[in-house]
Amino acid sequence: MANNFIVSPMLEKISLKAGETYTGSILIANPKDATEDFYYKISTSPYSVIGENYIADFETISDWSRILEWTTLEDTEGTLKPNETKRIFYTIEVPKNAPAGGQYLKIGVTSNAAASGSGGAVQDVFEIASLVFAEIDGETTRGGRILEGKIPDFVTSSNPAVTAKFTNTGNVHETATTALYVKNLLGGGEIYPQNGENPEMESIIMPLSTRVVSRQIPNLPVVGIFEVKETISYRGDTMDVTSVMVVCPAWFILLILATIASILGMVFYGRHLKRKKFKKQLHSEKTNAKIEP
Repeated sequence: MANNFIVSPMLEKISLKAGETYTGSILIANPKDATEDFYYKISTSPYSVIGENYIADFETISDWSRILEWTTLEDTEGTLKPNETKRIFYTIEVPKNAPAGGQYLKIGVTSNAAASGSGGAVQDVFEIASLVFAEIDGETTRGGRILEGKIPDFVTSSNPAVTAKFTNTGNVHETATTALYVKNLLGGGEIYPQNGENPEMESIIMPLSTRVVSRQIPNLPVVGIFEVKETISYRGDTMDVTSVMVVCPAWFILLILATIASILGMVFYGRHLKRKKFKKQLHSEKTNAKIEP
C-alpha cells in the first residue's frame, strides 16, 4: 500500500495580529498498512480560487497571498516508515504594517520520487495540500449576501444536486451554511437526513468573490417524487427554498415510451386484423349471394 500518506489538518483557520510571530504545524503520516517508506517534500505556495465554482489556483500571487513571504518551514523533506508520523512546524512572522483582512496559503506535501531511488520506491508522485486561512486584525471590511438557491424540478440522474450562490464584498473570508432536507412524497418518509446524519454543510466564501456551492442529494431512489428543502444561512440572513422534484432516469423514460409504443402497436394490429376479418367476411357474403339460384 504505497503512496497513501495522510496530512492533517486539511484546512486551518487562524487569527493573526500585525507584528506577531505565529507557530503552527501539520501532521503527516505513513499508514501502518503501507508497504514502503514514504519520502516526502514540503513546500508553500499561494492559494486563491478561479471562477464561481472555485477552481483552486496555487500559482497566482496577489495581495491575498502576502503570507507566503512571511512563512518559513522547519523541515522541507524527509522519510517516514510505515506506521510512522511526523509533525512539521511552520512559522509566520507577520509584519507590523501587514494589511488587515484575509491571507491564504497552501502547505503542500508531495511524494518525493527523486529520493525513492536510494532505497524504497515511489510509484507515483502526488500531493496533498493543507490550507491556511488567516485573518489579520485591523480595519477589516465585511459584506455580502445570498444571491439565490436552486432546486431542480425534473432530473434524469439519480445524483441530482441543489445549489446556492453567495457573494462576498469584504476583504476577509466568510462562512456560509446550507442545510438539506428531503422527503419521499410517495410514502417513503424521510430520505435525508437519516441515522443521525448532519443536514448542514459549511462552505467558505473568499473575499471579493462570488461562489456557487453545489450539493448532491444522498440516499435518493432512482425513481420517485420528492419534496426537497434547502435552508441557506450567510452573514445573519436565512433563505428557505422548497420544491417538488421528479426523478425519472432516461432508461425509465425509454421503457415507458417502449411500453406505450408496444401497446399502441398491439391496438393497431388488432384493428388491422379486425378490418381484415370484416373484409373477408364481406367478400364471402357477396360471393355466396352471386351463386345462389
